[in-house]
Amino acid sequence: MPKYEYKLLHFKAGLGTASSLPYDLNIKFDKLGQEGWEYVEMQPIHGGGFFFFGIGVFTSTRKFVAVFRREDEH
Repeated sequence: MPKYEYKLLHFKAGLGTASSLPYDLNIKFDKLGQEGWEYVEMQPIHGGGFFFFGIGVFTSTRKFVAVFRREDEH
């Protein structure tokens, strides 16, 4: 059974559109792929929020973590 090592990549995004992603995110993903890292999944990091006219709290997810793995050769 293979054993894996994992790497986490944290990044921030703007307002949730593709153009708001960090400009070098593709470069980082490509580099990890060339180093043998396989993309597993991406999850939002929930935190904070803001009040809207004092009647409620709305969360704003702008931070994410991407998980990569590769077989551990040790």
